[in-house]
Amino acid sequence: MNKIELQDFRRKLEDLEGLLQNGLLDPSSCTAATRTKLKRLVQQVIELLHGAAIILDPVSTPPTVFDPSDPRIIGEMIALALLRQERQPLEGLSKFYGSGIYALYYTGSFPAYRPVARKDTPLYVGKADPKVPSAATAKEQGMTLCNRLYDHLKSIGHARNLDVKDFDCRWLVVKSAWQGTAETYLIDRFRPVWNNEVGICFGFGKHGDDPKTRSNTRSPWDTLHPGRPWAMSDGNVPNPRGEEEIQRDILKHFRQHPPEN
Repeated sequence: MNKIELQDFRRKLEDLEGLLQNGLLDPSSCTAATRTKLKRLVQQVIELLHGAAIILDPVSTPPTVFDPSDPRIIGEMIALALLRQERQPLEGLSKFYGSGIYALYYTGSFPAYRPVARKDTPLYVGKADPKVPSAATAKEQGMTLCNRLYDHLKSIGHARNLDVKDFDCRWLVVKSAWQGTAETYLIDRFRPVWNNEVGICFGFGKHGDDPKTRSNTRSPWDTLHPGRPWAMSDGNVPNPRGEEEIQRDILKHFRQHPPEN
């Protein structure tokens, strides 16, 4: 702990002592703001003491410890296994059992997607949960992953300015309950523009609006890629963001998050 850090530590201890005397020892006069400040100071003092203990220890502490049981680690490992799979055309997939994760890639010439065309950055990633949460085999999981890819194929096929021949996919059947953590890793890594979490061209994963609620606002995806019948029906409110604005937002996103080759 250097001189500046030591001075900061002493100041925080003095502040903490004052708050303990005026606040904690007389709860009836302790305001919510004082309690918040007190808790923050206590946490800062604990962190400073922990740092001092590490410095004084003659044996160094490793900065990280690899824990293979950490769900985040498992999610990353599953996602990396997906990325090692061969890409294949989305059109013409054979039926298969299983649930898991997948990624969709673009190879066409749509202007907004040129930065990722024929590159290894997906436009969309997703998961398909097992038919039965406790399913132990791919067959017990059902055809959820296969059916999800077929649903996406249909959506793309409806779009007037997209061609299903311009899409590849990767997919991986995953042991039940682990598909969610893998999907989270993929979204955080690639920031795919069609995923809702990115907030740019979302709505691709929708499976249709309830006929009783057709007044839903048309999604950015259906605005940029019109054609899905339920999204273009009467009463479906146009999105306030037009096609040009959505395309500008997509290109800006790719400048901020350069695609992986």
